[in-house]
Amino acid sequence: MIMNAVQKDSGKRVVVGLTGRVASSVAAFLLKKQGFDVIGMSIITNIDENFAREEFYPKCHVQNLEAIKEFCQRLKIPFYATDAKSQYESEVIDPLLSNKLAGNANASCFNCTEMRIKIMFEKMKKLKADFIATGHFGKIHKSLTTDDFFVHSNIDHESDQSYLLSNIENQYLRHLILPLGELKQEEVIKIAKKFNLIVPNKSKKYNFCFREINSYGKYISQKIPKSLINAGQVINIDNSNTHGDHEGMINHYITERDFNFKGVNTSEEKDIEIVGFDFKRNVLQIGSKKNLTFLGTQLTHMKVNGNLERSKPIACFVKTKYSTKMNKAILYFKNNSSAYVEFEQKYYPLIKGDIFVLYDKEGRNAKVIGFGTVDQRGRYEPLDRVHEFRPSQGDEKFVPKEFKF
Repeated sequence: MIMNAVQKDSGKRVVVGLTGRVASSVAAFLLKKQGFDVIGMSIITNIDENFAREEFYPKCHVQNLEAIKEFCQRLKIPFYATDAKSQYESEVIDPLLSNKLAGNANASCFNCTEMRIKIMFEKMKKLKADFIATGHFGKIHKSLTTDDFFVHSNIDHESDQSYLLSNIENQYLRHLILPLGELKQEEVIKIAKKFNLIVPNKSKKYNFCFREINSYGKYISQKIPKSLINAGQVINIDNSNTHGDHEGMINHYITERDFNFKGVNTSEEKDIEIVGFDFKRNVLQIGSKKNLTFLGTQLTHMKVNGNLERSKPIACFVKTKYSTKMNKAILYFKNNSSAYVEFEQKYYPLIKGDIFVLYDKEGRNAKVIGFGTVDQRGRYEPLDRVHEFRPSQGDEKFVPKEFKF
């Protein structure tokens, strides 16, 4: 079940991140069964008493520490808990607040994953271990020609979490083991039930990093000045109609459909959702999904595989944390840190601040070749070097016939 490249390292010491969720518990079990010297570790990030309330609970946070300790005792492995509240506040919550106040997408999962990997890496060194491991559904492969390690997609696109690991640097990847890389989610659940690996939690309800929950705005509102939480108008940008007032845009998120504004009945108007925030006028914008559907976007703050040929367009596949499907696209580099992406088909939802992860192919075992942050959305004028590009035979239908803003 564990990659062959890892099996030869059995007997070595590995620190496994435990959240109390099924995936991390099964990861620890499989490594123990494989012959590794396993150490369990939980990272405590519950920075606020509200995290004890069910409605505020993100899915990756430790909810029942005592149950995890008991699990480690049953597995006969040592256990450590590390307090990371201050790091979580500065590296996850602060950027989250900045993005929220700018009306951008929530990229907290990327920041949180990176923070946790770094904490585990430091613990690995202190405990004189050789590896760290998590319950992410993805793979790590070493290049056949260089000393670099790359993240690859899981065998099941519905459970694949390779995008969460796309910003992890090589110094950490070379020590990272992903025991669930060849498993589907339902297979992991079967293993957990068969060997009684389910860790009991106080609640079965989990949220996804503050995004699709009403408590998101409530939590954020406690962290910012009250002066920034002002009521304002709600306007349908498709017809310019005004639908009463909102009680603060901080209480909402883009793509939200479960809201109640004057003159808007979401049960009847199923295509109406929140599509933007006009902070200058304090206007919350609603409309149809076409307002979040685009054929292209500019990516900034990019990090890509250093071996990529950037002088010509690159055929690739893109994915965000909001989708389970890879989308065919062409990447046009502007410089080392920004590029334009043209999709083969219209992309929804495309939100400023979202993270786009780039893959070399579609499906299982696709290699992550880079990632970037969504900036401007739309179609763009081509660069001069794009004019010089001539697709090879058979690629014509894959290249957009127009490339205009």
